[in-house]
Amino acid sequence: MHISIDIGVNGEPSIHMVRVAMMAGFDQQVRQLMGDPAAILRDQGLPSGYFVDHSQGQLLTYDQADELLHAASVATNCPHFSILLGTQHNKNLSSVIRLVMHQSSDVGTALQALCDHPALHVASSASLTLEVFGNQACLSYKNSSISEHCRYSEELALSQTMIMFKALCGGEWAPAKVSFRHLSPQNISAYLDIFAAPVHFAQSETQIHFAKTWLDLPIRQSDPALNMILHTHSQQSDDAGDQGLCSDIADIIRELLPTGQFSIEQVADLRAVHPRTLQRMLKKEGKSFSILLESVRREIATERLLHSDISIIQLSDYLGYADNTAFTRAFRRWYGSAPMQWRKSTDTGR
Repeated sequence: MHISIDIGVNGEPSIHMVRVAMMAGFDQQVRQLMGDPAAILRDQGLPSGYFVDHSQGQLLTYDQADELLHAASVATNCPHFSILLGTQHNKNLSSVIRLVMHQSSDVGTALQALCDHPALHVASSASLTLEVFGNQACLSYKNSSISEHCRYSEELALSQTMIMFKALCGGEWAPAKVSFRHLSPQNISAYLDIFAAPVHFAQSETQIHFAKTWLDLPIRQSDPALNMILHTHSQQSDDAGDQGLCSDIADIIRELLPTGQFSIEQVADLRAVHPRTLQRMLKKEGKSFSILLESVRREIATERLLHSDISIIQLSDYLGYADNTAFTRAFRRWYGSAPMQWRKSTDTGR
């Protein structure tokens, strides 16, 4: 498996990863276009039920995501497949929006929160930047991946960003223009229809431009668009009854870990219950918040040590440990050895 790597802060290697949640709706979108998602996944060396069996918080490489999006685009004869997939709102985005709502008084501060914590909705090696020029503002998306088909994840990210805008601002929001780094496809009519704005290609950055006045708009918790998205999230959680409360809480913990804001109080706030109520609910399931947090940390640590070259310092920080020593102590409790020793003993020739 190829993993793109560049050098990040303090000379540490930065692994290009993306959350499975970013690809939510992949199977359904392929079927809507009369394609076979299982066949596409198998052709890419993945199990046919990959997106069913993997939780929203788990990670795959940008290379894998881009190859899957490219393969789906070819198999369905739909060059704008990624844009369509991005408009299919998923529960990953609803949790992000709910988090920034609790922290933000207006759209500008909410967008800045998203820029400060890109790992909420993507993973490493991707960034969002909010800039203002005169009476215009723009949100820039930058993906450091060098994947041959990186245009697909950029299109997906920008499409999902548009959905977040509409949830925060209301259905009347529309971009002033949209820019992509990649070359223009032969037919851009679908792009114009979906973004409802001029779309430019072969630009220096991938961006959404909009009127600066939107930044001062107060966050409206009663906004119908937002309520519909949050209701969809609740409905999806109810429909997935076999996953249960513990799975839902674990997914929320996975999303919040990179922000450092994953206490039981903050998770309970997202569930709209008191922390003590959440603890009682988990106790009925035979679990506790600390047990779930430990389980999620162990799962992520295991996956990333096996399938990436992430450093122990980076992983410790990602998992929200106070320091590298605390992470190493926890890892010894799980596996009886230090992280680096365990990685070497289980190395399968990455």
